[in-house]
Amino acid sequence: MPDSPQENQQRRAPRLMSRSQRKLLLFFLKCVIMAIVMSLFLFFLGFAAIVLLHFLFMSNTFSRRCTRLLHPAPAEADPEPDFEALLPGVAYCLADSPQASDCAICLDSFREGDNCRKIPICKHLFHSNCVDRWIGRKPNCPVCRTRVDLDPPGGDRWKNLWAVNFEEGASY
Repeated sequence: MPDSPQENQQRRAPRLMSRSQRKLLLFFLKCVIMAIVMSLFLFFLGFAAIVLLHFLFMSNTFSRRCTRLLHPAPAEADPEPDFEALLPGVAYCLADSPQASDCAICLDSFREGDNCRKIPICKHLFHSNCVDRWIGRKPNCPVCRTRVDLDPPGGDRWKNLWAVNFEEGASY
């Protein structure tokens, strides 16, 4: 027997919300999802900023730069090593050093009687003022990169990271 329209209407699921109510609910749902996504994005952005700031402030470069800018060292606090005691000066003589004709630092030719210094291990020859400035910045030979020991005899050689024994003789 066919159902009457009234019975048919009762069996059908009742409508809970109208169309405008569904649109409003979807709009609020989209807003909540967007708020969650934005808050997660901002959280990770803040976390990345904190990590980058940590590396900036804790890095050795930043602290050295700030120390140098905020507390400049007086000129007397960092005295130059006594290069005359460590690397004895010699007067250039063509007969003594026929193979050395130019200073490898300033590329100027040696002249008879020029004040020069010879690195004791590798025997390379340079102008005194050139090698003094070079070794003040980098304690190695400008030609062969041999380490120049700036400690006085009987000093703190044990502080060196490695010990290198060189044979006396010609340099390469």
